[in-house]
Amino acid sequence: MKTKIGFFIRAAAFLVVFGLLFTPLKELVCRKSLTGAWDMTNKIGGFYNEPEDEFEVLYLGSSHAYAAFPPLRLWERTGIKSYVFATQRQPLWATYAYLVEALKTQSPALVVVDCRAVFDPVESYYDEGVTYSYMDDLPFSWNKARLAWVSAGTMEERVELLCNFIKYHGRWPDLEEADYAFDRSALRDPYKGYVFLPDQDEDYQRPDAEGVDARAPLEAKHEYWLRRILELCRDEGLPLWLVKTPSNIDAGEKALLNTVADIAAEYGVPFDDFNERYDEAGLSPSLFFDEHHMDARGAARFADLFADELTARWPGLRTDPDAPGWAADAAAYEAALSRLPRAESASLL
Repeated sequence: MKTKIGFFIRAAAFLVVFGLLFTPLKELVCRKSLTGAWDMTNKIGGFYNEPEDEFEVLYLGSSHAYAAFPPLRLWERTGIKSYVFATQRQPLWATYAYLVEALKTQSPALVVVDCRAVFDPVESYYDEGVTYSYMDDLPFSWNKARLAWVSAGTMEERVELLCNFIKYHGRWPDLEEADYAFDRSALRDPYKGYVFLPDQDEDYQRPDAEGVDARAPLEAKHEYWLRRILELCRDEGLPLWLVKTPSNIDAGEKALLNTVADIAAEYGVPFDDFNERYDEAGLSPSLFFDEHHMDARGAARFADLFADELTARWPGLRTDPDAPGWAADAAAYEAALSRLPRAESASLL
């Protein structure tokens, strides 16, 4: 008996020492995105350093979400605090995991999910660049382990997603000062997960998808996880709003969204395709960063329309219009908006 107890004590001590030594090494060599518009390490990692129960609304999804919802603009218009917990090409199984993750520290009154993910012709797994982008900044948990399991096809790939030291250990020659100074507990994103995209001085034309009422079937994995999200929110008593933000969709994508609308209706959940409301939002081809993402000027216009829709549908959402930290961040956001090159940006303030 004493031998067994001694073994377990030594094993536990080894795991503690290993964790204390390994975790800093893992943080040192892991890939980090800390500068520029796509500073996703700040945006995802910074979410965990926000106060508990800070956000009344959470936005989830792919880049179509993080380029469309500027929480500071929405706060200025409504006083409602929100955060965009989104990543590049975030598949619906990752959106489900991100919602589970967010509910560990936040008690939102509304979750908004952009449904761009259903457009991807991926039956099972995404390429590793996309997968690591949504895995890297999540802390280890059973939720992350489950996400790794459904995001890769082999045990080796799943282990690498959970322990990204295996993936990044070869970065030693490329380490920079930012790697050595990295402190995850200090991460913060003043834009609250929003990606501020500059004007590209180019006009992106909108495809013709008007009047499309056909339905196209979702890929099985997409539909399964869309329903899991709907069921999670239903079971938690959490209001959910499925949307498609303005992104110049084509007729085939519209047919997929019609199917999303039908599934949402099964659960009594609203779905809105804001591609149908360009004129109402004041959007034009010049207000896009690329073919599918609004620039910051376009996002500001969309946010004004969305703010009106949000407060009309959910008039009881908690507001905090006098939060000094938010006021300072909002002033910096508006200053950045005013510096955009096209003259019409001045009319957005």
